[in-house]
Amino acid sequence: MDNRDIGKLGEDLACEYLVKNGYKILGRNCRIKFGEIDIIAKKRDAFGEIIHFIEVKALQGRTLQCFYPEEHVNYKKRRKLARLAEIWLSDNKLPYNSSYQIDIVAVSINGESPEINYFENTIKG
Repeated sequence: MDNRDIGKLGEDLACEYLVKNGYKILGRNCRIKFGEIDIIAKKRDAFGEIIHFIEVKALQGRTLQCFYPEEHVNYKKRRKLARLAEIWLSDNKLPYNSSYQIDIVAVSINGESPEINYFENTIKG
C-alpha cells in the first residue's frame, strides 16, 4: 500500500468514525486557495451547531514505531488549517464568528483493526 492508499483509507475510516459519533460530513478533500481541508463536518452540541475542519493523518507499519500520526500535524499546519477554515466560511457566506474548530483524526493502521484517535479543538485562542 502506498502513501496515497494509506491516506485514502485513513480518511475513509475517519469519516466512518465521525458519522458513528453523530457528525454530518459536509465535504472531503475540499480544495481552497492555498491548500486543502481533508474533512469538513458539523455536529450539534448543547450550544448549537459547530463546524469541524478536520485534518486526517494516517500511518502504517514501520513509521508507527517512531511517530504517532498526530505528531505530523505541527503548529504551522494547524495555523494554516485555521486560515483555510476562515476562507471556507467566507466562501460559503458564513460569518467569521460562526462556531468552528480545528480537529485532528489520527489513524494508526497496524493489522486488521486500525486505531483511531480524535483530537478536538487543537487550536486555542
